[in-house]
Amino acid sequence: MHEIVTLQLGRQSNYVATHFWNAQESYFTYGDDGTSPVNHDIHWRAGIGADGSETYLPRTVVYDRKGGFGSLRKVNVLYDTQEPDDTQQHSALDLPAAVANSLWGGPAVVQRATPIQPSAYTQSLDSGIAPNEPLNTSTVRYWSDYNRVYYHPRSMVEVGDEPEITPTAASANGGSSGAGSGSGSGAVTAPREYSWADGEDMFADLDREHDILDRDLRPFVEEADQLQGLQVIASVDDSWGGFASRYLERMRDEYGKSTIWLWALQQPVSRLPREKRISRLANKARSLVDAYAQASLVIPLSVPSLPLKSVLSSTFDPSSTWHTSALLATAIETAMLPARLRASHNGNNLAYLTDLLNATGKQTVANLQMSVVQPWKEVVKDARARREAAGWDEDDYGDSKNNDSGDLQLPIDFAPKDESAVVSSRAARLHRKKPRMFGQAVVCRDGEQKEEDFANDEDEETGLDRRAMMQRRFALKPVSQRYKVDLGFPLLDSFPYIYQQTTNSTASIPVTTALATDRAVSDRLQSLRTTVTVGAAWAIGVEDREALSNDLAGMADAYHDGWSSGSDNGDDEE
Repeated sequence: MHEIVTLQLGRQSNYVATHFWNAQESYFTYGDDGTSPVNHDIHWRAGIGADGSETYLPRTVVYDRKGGFGSLRKVNVLYDTQEPDDTQQHSALDLPAAVANSLWGGPAVVQRATPIQPSAYTQSLDSGIAPNEPLNTSTVRYWSDYNRVYYHPRSMVEVGDEPEITPTAASANGGSSGAGSGSGSGAVTAPREYSWADGEDMFADLDREHDILDRDLRPFVEEADQLQGLQVIASVDDSWGGFASRYLERMRDEYGKSTIWLWALQQPVSRLPREKRISRLANKARSLVDAYAQASLVIPLSVPSLPLKSVLSSTFDPSSTWHTSALLATAIETAMLPARLRASHNGNNLAYLTDLLNATGKQTVANLQMSVVQPWKEVVKDARARREAAGWDEDDYGDSKNNDSGDLQLPIDFAPKDESAVVSSRAARLHRKKPRMFGQAVVCRDGEQKEEDFANDEDEETGLDRRAMMQRRFALKPVSQRYKVDLGFPLLDSFPYIYQQTTNSTASIPVTTALATDRAVSDRLQSLRTTVTVGAAWAIGVEDREALSNDLAGMADAYHDGWSSGSDNGDDEE
């Protein structure tokens, strides 16, 4: 079945993944609806509930700190019944932890915290009635407030404590710190941010207490018939970056040949104070260096700089994690769509996509771009206009004869731009150069598109075999693959109203994504290296600074091998 197991590490990843799972749930068809083009067995697992009934739940492990799950219960209604008959045959995942044998024979004392009340939206889902009021930024307090699916009890893993609230200098002198603070010494500021090293320590503590892979991940992997790969969604610029680094290291040791993708999330930092901004970039640099050595593909993602008036509605709130995670989830869910399609052809798995993008075996960092609410013809037209505005020569652009899918540039670019401020003049020079693309996977989805929309395309979705792919590599030609999917991105009632040209009655929208490895990755890695090891050397300890600088330089150099051309002489020496 080519299963994919998902790991969700941290609160930001859970906001994104909740939109992802809600979309997967919407693809199920019932009765006379016909067969869905999505193979549900790839991301979902069949099991048996506590009462013996059949269940169908996501193949995922969800990590969050205490209190981060909101009203979501570890043991949901599918498992919160009487203990099942021991004579039945079950897998390790079919029995919830609550029915496991205890080594303690004495009486149990249960202490319960005040429960978090579910949102009105969640209550409506539980009661089977339509929500009375639509969700908004004030009613979404946790990612569970818009969650539409059940999870297996073993999927929910609570780790660590919430960040401590630190007193302000004003409060220490008997003053007040404003909103949310009390009087006198009780005044508080924002919670203390955990460091990258705190994440490492948290993983080490959990792993010492009980082997974290054996307890949490292995049961999901071992029940898979033919594992396609693992996808990890994690924020990399905070403590979860340290946690993810150690987790990836253990995964690679345990599953040496498995394909592992990391969606490396980053909070926008351009408006943060300089010290905090540099600290977060240093966390990101550490995470990317470790992920580069362990993951098959790393895709750094951040919410693009605003405004995007041609794409986003005026109702988009960049301060709402519910909104920003919806934007990221649209791109992630679309870019991975080929890996879970029911139709079988070359290129609909994670391993093929990795080979497509990784030209030399060292290019494991990729860019992701997206266009929404645009049919394919408009996407192509706008891409050509952007090339002309940039002054790029069509003859040198991409590889297809009509340039429709060769190194496609889309309006929403999720590659973080915050490092470029340190080397803005260099970035401006590089922007004027023609792009160097190594590999690209384009997904064009639209439930309303017609076959004639692609009638003039010469780059069809045939799929290159690995021999043809290598021949193009040796000829120093980019490799591009496009997937046409007759399935729009669903706009559910759990999804915020953020896109232009949509209304509350819009069921789905066209989305195009382009996942690519190109020269721009090298430029951003070099900028990040300059920022955290030269421009603000205090952010990295002396003992780690040189190693981190060399590692980032090596990652950047991987995007130069064999790609020197006449018009670009001297580019690598700048």
